[in-house]
Amino acid sequence: MGNNHVNDSYKWVILAISFLIMMGFAFSLQALPPLFSQIAKDVSFSNSQEGMLMGAYAIPGIFLPLLIAYMANRFDMKAMILAGLLIMIVGVTAFSLAGFFSLLFFCRLIAGVGATVVIVLAPILITMFFDEKNIGLGMGIFNIAVPTGTVLAANLFGYLGGVVGWRGIMWIIAGYLAVVLALVFFALYLPKNEIGNNSSSSGSSSNIGGNLGVWLLAAIWALANLQLLSYMTFGSKLYQSLGISVQSAGFLTSLIMLVSIFLAPIIGIIFDKTGRKKPYLLIGSFISLVSFAFLAKNILPLPLLALGLGIGFTPIPVFVFAYLPQIVKPHQIGMGMGILTVASNLGTTIGPPALGSILDLTAGNFSIAFMGLSLVSLIIILITWLGLKPLKAGQNYL
Repeated sequence: MGNNHVNDSYKWVILAISFLIMMGFAFSLQALPPLFSQIAKDVSFSNSQEGMLMGAYAIPGIFLPLLIAYMANRFDMKAMILAGLLIMIVGVTAFSLAGFFSLLFFCRLIAGVGATVVIVLAPILITMFFDEKNIGLGMGIFNIAVPTGTVLAANLFGYLGGVVGWRGIMWIIAGYLAVVLALVFFALYLPKNEIGNNSSSSGSSSNIGGNLGVWLLAAIWALANLQLLSYMTFGSKLYQSLGISVQSAGFLTSLIMLVSIFLAPIIGIIFDKTGRKKPYLLIGSFISLVSFAFLAKNILPLPLLALGLGIGFTPIPVFVFAYLPQIVKPHQIGMGMGILTVASNLGTTIGPPALGSILDLTAGNFSIAFMGLSLVSLIIILITWLGLKPLKAGQNYL
């Protein structure tokens, strides 16, 4: 999707809007881990139910992304983004008023519906306005939005929750989303020929199902999100079990995202300059594998391992989103984003409850649980190394 007809400087406005949208997504998704202890004073739940509340947010993202991608080819994308933000506001506000577990779960589902809309469409905005020469930089900056929101949530929400209460934090998030909604309404402009311009060719988007590269990317993205959300949900408990204070444990857990804030743009620039992406994904995943394994056995200093997880995870989202436009046709990008969103939400939905169940079944044995996360990195390495290979001429996606 080109943008020659658009003032080149406007792509940075698009990037800023997309960035703020994804920060709102991160706030609403990651608000719970630092607040669980406060919420538990009003509503009791187990480790697996904590995981369920985290995973509930992603359940709509398993079923809706392909429909959203299909609609994005035919309807006003700006209106869809506004609707998604409004639904998120309703879900977050309702969560602040809930008083029992099943209602909290339902409210997370509602917020997840709106979140699914925006996380499918926000990266499409980047591909519309950034061409192949600078897509790495655009995606590198775009992909620090979720880490930034996650780091802020992990380090501020627990403290602020002690001041305004966990329900007050939900109102703060709803207020932020309302501001973003207003910004989208007044500042987002999509040229007419960029909206619904694929309807004539969208029928061929069904061919994407035969594109091996898309499914390999989806598998990598699903596993990465399974690993990331599991760690973000229970990492703080691991560190606390090793004698770290609550605040320090939250900071160590957030390092996996904090590192991305600084490294992701650099990784994006390297991608653009070298044209090589796969080696950095392999190196990063190996660093994650070692870091999770050493965390399980408490072998090296905890800050070093937490830093290693940040370095290891950073190349993955930049790789996935910068690589998609290279393996699909322009009119298939929306559907490709839909597939990737389904994959990420499968990982997000399965990961925290699964790890929580392992902890429940093993009486809180973090060694077993984190060795499992290490194995996830091994699978990502094998898929990337053995699966992502150049196809025959005419089928190239690498």
